[in-house]
Amino acid sequence: MIRTSLLFIAIASLATTTACSKKKEGEGGAAKSSESAGPTKLPKLGLSIDVPGDVTVGDAVMGEGHMLTGADVGAMQIEVAEKPETLDEAKSDADMYTPKNVKADKLADGWALSFDNTGGAGANYFVEVRREIGGKTYKCSTTQGDKDRAAAVLVACKTLKKS
Repeated sequence: MIRTSLLFIAIASLATTTACSKKKEGEGGAAKSSESAGPTKLPKLGLSIDVPGDVTVGDAVMGEGHMLTGADVGAMQIEVAEKPETLDEAKSDADMYTPKNVKADKLADGWALSFDNTGGAGANYFVEVRREIGGKTYKCSTTQGDKDRAAAVLVACKTLKKS
């Protein structure tokens, strides 16, 4: 879990930097850009999500799904979960990070967990949302150093739905 999170942090930082520089230069994104005027489609998953601002939809770093990058969300990943996980299991996994400000919410079709910690690289904000949609379990997540972006990802993950 630690290696996966550290890898995701590194890739998210790189993706965010790349997405922001592309937007400033006016270049096109890897897959598709979307305005916040409507849901962003996730074609590999047959889902859509309401994400603020311009986002680029690309392939997931690991697993079946998508990575979204944008100025308002940094980098976030939506993928088919390898196995359903309970909220209690997720909280137990989070203990290895010495979490602060833990917020756990049960949703009608899953759960949402967010927390922060301070590590060697400064503040880190974690978001993981699990949703059961159409008989599959989806994981929507981010790990990053920006509190506002993490909060935007948490809100967006709760809007995940069938296209």
